[in-house]
Amino acid sequence: MENSGLLWTDWAVFLICLCLSAGISLYYGFFKRKQNTVEEYLFGSKNMPTFPICMSNMASLVSSITFIAMPTEAYYYGAQLLFMCLGILTAEILLYNFYLPVFYRLGYTSLFEYLEKRFNRPTRCFASTVFSITQMLYLLVVVFTACTAVSRALGVPFHIFTPFACIFCTVYTLLSGLRGVVWADTLQSAFMFSAVVILIFIGVWNAGGIANVVDIADRGSRLHIFNFDPSPFTRNSAWMLYIGTLFLAMYNSCTNPAIIQRYLSLPNYSQTKIVVITTATATLGILSLAILLGLVIYATYYNCDPGLSKGFAAQNELVPFFVVDIGRNIPGVTGLFLAGILSAALSTMSTVVNTISGTTSEDLIKPLLRRKLTDSQMNLCIKSVVTVFGLIITAAVFGLNTSGGVFQLYRTSVSLTSGMIVFIFTFGIFYNRANTKGAIIGSLVGILVTVTLGLGNQAAITSGQIKYIHKVITVEGCPGNLTQSLGLNATTVGYNGYETPVTFADDVPYPFRISFNLTTTIGVIVSLIVGCLVSHFTEPEKLLDENLIIPQIRTKKPILPGYDVVPSKELKQITTVPKSGVT
Repeated sequence: MENSGLLWTDWAVFLICLCLSAGISLYYGFFKRKQNTVEEYLFGSKNMPTFPICMSNMASLVSSITFIAMPTEAYYYGAQLLFMCLGILTAEILLYNFYLPVFYRLGYTSLFEYLEKRFNRPTRCFASTVFSITQMLYLLVVVFTACTAVSRALGVPFHIFTPFACIFCTVYTLLSGLRGVVWADTLQSAFMFSAVVILIFIGVWNAGGIANVVDIADRGSRLHIFNFDPSPFTRNSAWMLYIGTLFLAMYNSCTNPAIIQRYLSLPNYSQTKIVVITTATATLGILSLAILLGLVIYATYYNCDPGLSKGFAAQNELVPFFVVDIGRNIPGVTGLFLAGILSAALSTMSTVVNTISGTTSEDLIKPLLRRKLTDSQMNLCIKSVVTVFGLIITAAVFGLNTSGGVFQLYRTSVSLTSGMIVFIFTFGIFYNRANTKGAIIGSLVGILVTVTLGLGNQAAITSGQIKYIHKVITVEGCPGNLTQSLGLNATTVGYNGYETPVTFADDVPYPFRISFNLTTTIGVIVSLIVGCLVSHFTEPEKLLDENLIIPQIRTKKPILPGYDVVPSKELKQITTVPKSGVT
């Protein structure tokens, strides 16, 4: 997409939004500075208010992938992405009832400390390393998506804009810690929400009303959402999106130290439960709006597809094109949306970098040091790691290939190792016979399976051996005769039906044909089967502390008001500890 020639008002709105985000970080970094401790930097002294934590969680979970990839996916493949919302809702219910009661009560600085208590230190270090790799892969896709969209819309070269955005985010994360990151996320969430709502309103107005949008989407087969095709080789189906999203959402919400870190920053458990509910509600609302935006874009271009008529190099240029196109006559709208897109990416980057710097310092660096660091020295160590990770992201983002689409790349990259994180925490808190051998062997087998499937599938997509057939798009309604000028063989291409067909080269092995949506699911299931079998046939290395498993399967009842029994029934002496304010 060529330089769109944005209005000065769009530039002004865009720059003001960025300056406000930076201003919050500077305020908390210099003028609202509290004690220079790890607890303050990573947890905001554990007295953060409810509203900004909810907004920050939402901003972290609904990255630029949500605003670029999901509308594009709905435009080309239909609105059955709504089944993703059901998967996310199920994951939030699991978080509320099982994971959070365990993790909040324990209150570890690094969530991976749980694995050391449940299994051993090597397990903790291994999982922490895998988590950092997974988050970095996810962050690369998020940053690439946002910077590609924004740089093209602004007319600024990608290789210039991207380092600026990454360094900008690294600096404000470095200065402000969790407190500044959370409040910056809150402001950025307002940008995101406002931009999407305004764009949808304008798009619906231009399309002739919501009824007309629905009618056009239905005639274009975008509302064929009840596709329960049992084949694992199709791109999308209702059951596949639900199951695949459930396990990815478990990774993002239930076992993600970035999200758990925010829940631990709240002063009591009652507020934490409220934030879980409000975060889930807000996230589902934003995802629904993103899908609706895709349908609105389709209603706008249903008879003159901009991808065909303008010759997009990639599908992820669709949303920026729509934003610039409809924003020409409404000053500031394009600038607000671009600020929202970039803000979504920056909020995700700040959250991820803040979290993995803390876990890396606690889990990998601290045990290697010969002497114990003071709180201020440890804080400096964490900030140094923030800088390193920020620079790695800045350099590595230039190596991505999005030939299969951003949505597919996101799912594939995160799926490579996220299943292992879901498995190892789920294995520990749900299965009281789980032992270290089962955790390690199950993790290794699961990673081997997911990496093999994910890389094989991605390689086949990149080489063109796997091709996805999108819904029907046409240029029949475009002004003039574009068929000859663009060298098109037909004015209409695509498939008009419930399914989302895929074509495979004959030499693509069947395991590599399995949809990228199922990679995490397969990895978790394989790991659980292997881990449970190994643990069943081997002896546990140590006695079980029942605070490390879900309350529903603990064997001991509290013997004093306000206290919980810590050890399992095998221990001869009963030890009790306070509930730490959990209600």
